[in-house]
This record gives sequence, structure tokens and C-alpha cells, in this order.
Amino acid sequence: KKIDILKLFFFFPAILYFYSCTSGEYEVEQYNVKYTEKTVKIDTIKKITFNDDKFRQDKNNKDNLKDPGRDSYTYTIQIGAFAMHENSDRFTEMAKQILGDEVYTDISTNLHKIRIGRWNNRAEAVKYIEYVRSKGYLDAFIITKRN
Repeated sequence: KKIDILKLFFFFPAILYFYSCTSGEYEVEQYNVKYTEKTVKIDTIKKITFNDDKFRQDKNNKDNLKDPGRDSYTYTIQIGAFAMHENSDRFTEMAKQILGDEVYTDISTNLHKIRIGRWNNRAEAVKYIEYVRSKGYLDAFIITKRN
């Protein structure tokens, strides 16, 4: 009687499972579709026009060229972050040997963030991050801070 119960609860579901997992053969039909390939050209450069009153320049003061509504930003590159002070010190010293003395540590929320440089222009930071990544710091990224 135990063997019948074992067959009923083990073998029958196992056979049913394996039988249902087998796939049958299907007929595959192939179609040839004729189509015409079209290329759409879209102008992605948008023309920008400035209101002359906003960007008026004094002859004596050239600082008025900036948009008065825009904030200024500082760009920094982060190359690492560590919870333990010893690890961040070791990493910082190695980075200073490779990248120079501009490497510094910023401590916030119990995290030691190893960063390098301060730029006012994002293009300069992007240019420098390529150099940093070429030196092996592939996870480096740019941090933008509003001044």
C-alpha cells in the first residue's frame, strides 16, 4: 500500500511534469516581404534667439554677458569613496602619485570621498575625466555643485 501511495504522489506527477515539458514539432512557414527602405533626415540643431534686453553688454563691463537667470556651477571628479579612513588614505596617496597633488578627500555622512580638481566649465571637467580614466580610474564620474 505504501508503494501505491508513493507511485501516486511521486512518480505520477514526475511523469506528468516531464511529459508536459517536451515540445512537439511545429511547422515553420517562411515569407518574403518586399519593402522599400526610406531614410528620414531631421535637423537636430535648434536655432536659439536671445532677447537683446537680457544679454545687453556694457562697453566697460564685460561680465554682463552671462545670463542673469543662470546659476554658476563647480565641477569636480570623484574617483573613489570609502567608509574606512585607512582605506581612503591609502587610495588617496596612490592617486596623488598617479594624478598629482590636486587629489583631496571630502568627508560627508561617514563616507570618505576621493576627488580631484575644481572647474567652472563642464567641458574642462569632461576633458580631464578622460585623462583620469586613461590612468585606470574607470569608475570616475563628474559631480556638479551649484555655487
